[in-house]
Amino acid sequence: MGTRGPDIELTTPGLAPTPVVLEVEAEAGHPTRGPIHSTAASGHSRRWSLRSRLMALILAATATMMVVVDIVLPTVVHGALLDERDATLRSVLAGLSPNIDLAYLQRTVENNPLRSGIGWTVFRPDSITSTQPEQGQDSGGPAIPTSLPTSPETLAGDDGTGSFRVLGRQMGPNLAVLVWTPLDDVDKTVDRLILVEVIITIGLLILIGSIAGFLIRRELKPIEDMAEAADAIAAGDLTRRVDPGVAGVEVDRLGHAFNGMLDGIEDLLTEREANEERLRQFIADASHELRTPVAAVRGYTDLYRAGALPEEAAVGRAMERMGFESKRMAALVEDLLTLARADSEHDLPRDPVNLGELLKGVVDDARVIDQSRRWELLYEPGSYFIAGDRLRLHQVFANLLANIRTHTPEGTTALVTLRGEGDQVVVEVLDDGPGVDDAVLHRLFDRFFRADPSRSREKGGSGLGLSIVAAIVKTHGGTVQAGRSGTGGMAIRVALPVWRRSEGDSPARPNS
Repeated sequence: MGTRGPDIELTTPGLAPTPVVLEVEAEAGHPTRGPIHSTAASGHSRRWSLRSRLMALILAATATMMVVVDIVLPTVVHGALLDERDATLRSVLAGLSPNIDLAYLQRTVENNPLRSGIGWTVFRPDSITSTQPEQGQDSGGPAIPTSLPTSPETLAGDDGTGSFRVLGRQMGPNLAVLVWTPLDDVDKTVDRLILVEVIITIGLLILIGSIAGFLIRRELKPIEDMAEAADAIAAGDLTRRVDPGVAGVEVDRLGHAFNGMLDGIEDLLTEREANEERLRQFIADASHELRTPVAAVRGYTDLYRAGALPEEAAVGRAMERMGFESKRMAALVEDLLTLARADSEHDLPRDPVNLGELLKGVVDDARVIDQSRRWELLYEPGSYFIAGDRLRLHQVFANLLANIRTHTPEGTTALVTLRGEGDQVVVEVLDDGPGVDDAVLHRLFDRFFRADPSRSREKGGSGLGLSIVAAIVKTHGGTVQAGRSGTGGMAIRVALPVWRRSEGDSPARPNS
């Protein structure tokens, strides 16, 4: 039974929120890599394969053409031979004179090219006289017709065997002549032709079938490989690929498209597994972060109920700690809500925002909040407008400066620079503090990640500040990177696309 995977939506630096929803047939213990069972009807498995259908189509078309030829050719040849015999009979009758006797007929036959194949039948009131095609050879003759044929006809033999081509002429009131020729040789010629055609037809069908089978098998080999790969994929092997070879442009394109589709599916499932792992880690980290303040509040409450805090000073200390933990818990929940909003805000306001003015306000706020550190802003005069949400952008740089306040000692100098680079506006936030190990730079934007091994909750933040920065920057089409400053401290680089006025933009003064 198919199971639907959870809708997963996670954000990492440089990656957009990617909802991944896939439906697969899952094996027990492995929901994303199990076999995908076919839902096709069982009756479909009995259908002919594509190769068999192509072979049947080619052989049927060839056989049809050959049968047509086998029928038409003997008919044409038989008609041509009969026309030749009819012309001979007409030429013989055309030269007859009214005075007919047997000797005259013999002389007429001897002067004809087909003299050995012509016979006569003379009809008189008192007799019927016949002469055979070959003198002295009794080969029989045609049956006596009921009426004299004045156009060529085919008659059976007088003994019921063989066939004859006959033509008659009325020579006078009491005299008629029937000239005829046997068709045994014509029938034998046509029979031999039919036999040869049948042999040739069978041979050609075998030859064409063999050649077509070889070519079809070779040309369809990539498609058969794709079918086998699809079966393997349905069984759970997503690493299977096909070699399109050089079977042709269409098959080659199909093979490349098939491999591309498999790469996409494998990437989606791999990304889904990674998202699921990040989601599990995120839930575990969030639970870990919330469990401590909840446990602290509950512990102080239990102590108070049990009467373990008899002194007023102890009760005050417990109330102070409970207030601190509740504030920290509220801050953590607020950060989680902010991160969730940043992940879901795909259609932020796209108002022009002057980063120079915005950064002035952020740095001024930092100077008021913390006077134990030195805060500097450096940029050349110019236009540094980007399209986005001013409040979200303010939060990005406020979080970056708050990160310096939290993780650097007093007396640290923080420098914020602003410059344009092509079609981007680049902001760098640098400090001369202790920095972090190079091995963890790539993880600074992970949720709930802290670079300090102690994972201090007294001084450390919730571990979501830089995650929020990465999510908001991504929704604005920008990128954020972490590195080392020239003094060994931290350097955060934020690049955002420049705002460009379009025809639809309002001419009003941009936000500052």
